Amino acid sequence: MRCTLVCALVASTAGAVSSSETIATTAAAKVLERAHALCEADNGRLWGVSLCVPIVLADPNTLEAVANRYVPGATRAGAVYQFMLPRGTQVANAPILFDAKRWAEIQWPMYGDAETQAVTLMHESFHVVQPRLGFNGNADSGSISGDAFLDTRTGRVWLRGELHALRAALQTAGSRRTQALRDAVAMRLYRYSLSASTAKLERQLDVLEGLAEGTGIDAGLRADRRVPYALRDIAFVEKQPSYARSFAYATGPAYTELLDAARSDWRRRVTPSTDVALMAMRAYGLNVATPDAAHAQAIILRYDGNAIEAQEAALAARKTSLDAKYRRELVVGKTLLLPMLRFHIRFDPRDIETLDGFGSVYHTLSVAAAWGSIDVTGGDALIAADFKTLRVRAPATHAGDVVRGVGWTLRLAPGYTIVPDPKRKGSFIVARGAR
Repeated sequence: MRCTLVCALVASTAGAVSSSETIATTAAAKVLERAHALCEADNGRLWGVSLCVPIVLADPNTLEAVANRYVPGATRAGAVYQFMLPRGTQVANAPILFDAKRWAEIQWPMYGDAETQAVTLMHESFHVVQPRLGFNGNADSGSISGDAFLDTRTGRVWLRGELHALRAALQTAGSRRTQALRDAVAMRLYRYSLSASTAKLERQLDVLEGLAEGTGIDAGLRADRRVPYALRDIAFVEKQPSYARSFAYATGPAYTELLDAARSDWRRRVTPSTDVALMAMRAYGLNVATPDAAHAQAIILRYDGNAIEAQEAALAARKTSLDAKYRRELVVGKTLLLPMLRFHIRFDPRDIETLDGFGSVYHTLSVAAAWGSIDVTGGDALIAADFKTLRVRAPATHAGDVVRGVGWTLRLAPGYTIVPDPKRKGSFIVARGAR
């Protein structure tokens, strides 16, 4: 899932697909057929519930959609249904509410190779059943934020140390696996000791996104391909510029595979407050205490600690420069402010950077609200830490219904306009009123 909020759609506005539209129905049908085969093969094995859920494949450019279930206004095409999503719908890999049902929405064409697509299908299917299992928390309301500490130099160092130890644990067995797992948990506990908020946020995101990715791997791939894919996730996440939310796509699958190897019934013991790392520790009969600084340093040195420290020092210097840029552009510079009230949001959690004291900067983002919708692609958008406002750089001109700025496009709803911000000279706000 690439967001925290569920987008509510109005099924009655869907329309039949015309002959000029371009989703390849045969190819989409094969994808949906594969999803069905995978969920049927699982047959409730992992979580005790079926992963056969409503799925809609949607083109974000044309809003054409192909679904595995009927929706009002759809046209049947063999085993699937074609229709148009309502204007303004934000398309992403995420759960949506559509026709009074929770669906897995997946962007078309699907990204990645055959294994990635299989994992995505089952990952997103799991998000549909998560509320029934009690693991969704407040995700749909957007109240689960990323862990800003993981975007500090210290947080990144100790997360990477944990990831390197998890990689070693996945690639070994017996006492060597046990020792690597012990070290991974020790580095996690040490990280917890450095930030009061880290433990709770990490637990929430490991359960929300980490277990979804782990489920995608376990339900989507053959047994002999699961550990290699978890290692692939670790390598991918470690390269990301931000770990605030993306970390769980690496830690979740790693602990999932380690738990699978230790005991088959562990999923029945998961609760919303479960710490999957500590669950894995107990499954292997370990009792790991929080290390002091000297002991933690000795542990990380076994996992490329010197190289990690050097790399993160260089990245910290770059982040200092970027933070200064974001402050100039989005805090003290001329901006356009949009209120975040009763909004729907889509974003890539791997493309976010925290701006200490002000919120987070998003580079790939779509938000819809009463004032219309804004799409950010390759730009900078600052969402306040309390999620009440969104700011982008002020546009050069702001006439008309569609307004464009550096890296963003705003589509205003009827009755809304851009007016000067009375509190910030040269800045603007979106407000209700005559255009």
